Amino acid sequence: MFRLQPTILIAATLAVAGNAHAQAGAELVFGTSHDENSPLFLYASAYLQQLCTESGQRCTLQRLPGRRAEAMLAAGSIVGEVGRVKDYILKHPDYVRLDEPFVVSRTRIFTRADKGVTSWATLAKSARTVSYKRGVYLYQQRLEALQPAIQPHDVQSESACLQMVLSERDDACVFDDGGISTEARPLLAQGHSSASVEDLPLYIYLGKDSAALAPALSDAARRLAARGVPGRLHRKFYEAR
Repeated sequence: MFRLQPTILIAATLAVAGNAHAQAGAELVFGTSHDENSPLFLYASAYLQQLCTESGQRCTLQRLPGRRAEAMLAAGSIVGEVGRVKDYILKHPDYVRLDEPFVVSRTRIFTRADKGVTSWATLAKSARTVSYKRGVYLYQQRLEALQPAIQPHDVQSESACLQMVLSERDDACVFDDGGISTEARPLLAQGHSSASVEDLPLYIYLGKDSAALAPALSDAARRLAARGVPGRLHRKFYEAR
């Protein structure tokens, strides 16, 4: 038995090296649920390109519905997801979350007029029906916790969420300020957007089959942060709009 151990060790080492080489040579596909014209998608795409270049990888970002991206990562069809909250790991403990958030998303409440919403608790006092983008599980959790004071439901997109309020079919819409597309942005001017009721650090997750990439990507993320790359990208894609 002891004579077999070196052979097993060498075979395992070669397998890991071969897998790493295959990953390095192929384009790594990541998914995100954000619209291609939204600040967060543009930021995430630019950040991911720099992150992967820094770590010697080639990567691309695809827009996918949240549930489809989740299913594809579980099946190994994509390498990872960009833009999931910290507690996503509780739902998928076999995934790997990169050490640092790549951006902080701000949760705002859209209403037809200023209702003084400053928190989830004040939302429950000022609105009865509230919509949110389908697939954003955290918003679903937050809103369902406020039942029966409010009646939450999901809609297809941020644009649909804002329209539900403007057409007086809902009292409020919960949205991520990074998720507002170019087409949806003019709708914001027709109502009132609160200050952030919750700041959410968003992370990059790797599937269990791509866990070996985590150390190199995390090191690359720290180098980008040290050079001020996230701040420059945030100013370009969020603040200049």
